[in-house]
Amino acid sequence: MPDFIADPPQILYMVLGGLLVITGAIAAQKQDRRAAIPFGIAALLMLLLFLVDRFSESPREEAVRRVHLMQMAADAKHPDALVEHVADKVTVAPGNDAGKVLTRDELKQHSFWNTLRAQNVHVAVWGFSRDDVKVINDNTVEIGFMGKGELPGGQQFPVYVRATFTKQSDGSRKLTALRSFHPMNHDEALAIPLFP
Repeated sequence: MPDFIADPPQILYMVLGGLLVITGAIAAQKQDRRAAIPFGIAALLMLLLFLVDRFSESPREEAVRRVHLMQMAADAKHPDALVEHVADKVTVAPGNDAGKVLTRDELKQHSFWNTLRAQNVHVAVWGFSRDDVKVINDNTVEIGFMGKGELPGGQQFPVYVRATFTKQSDGSRKLTALRSFHPMNHDEALAIPLFP
């Protein structure tokens, strides 16, 4: 299914909503069968768009969903739940450097988890803009978003992240690269403290 339908932009809903209002007003004014047909078609199109949007997941939506699940796992300090969304090997790098390739087991056993637990770090993500999505090919999508680690005293470490998700043999897209940048300058590399 085309991403334009599976992951429709708000403007498509607005256009169909406007069409629905206009055809509905005309049908209410004329009150005949001929005027009701365009209203019925507009209502059917809106319903179909909603159902397709609701029950199919685009690569962008899958990547965003997985990032949210990984954030919840990191916030709960649960490495097993996090690595469910990671490919067999993942590249972690500040900026566009070569970075370090970690296996799922290395990521699960990383000392970073001890730091998160010991300092009770709260992890949050936000700012998933459609403008920060790059479809690399049919199997790979890259998304950008903001994230932060926050200590109980309020000290924060914000970071801009580019995450690459690649389709796996089971058909799902999993994290294959995580690159961190300065939150204000998305071209400037910024390492996540003590990771990897």
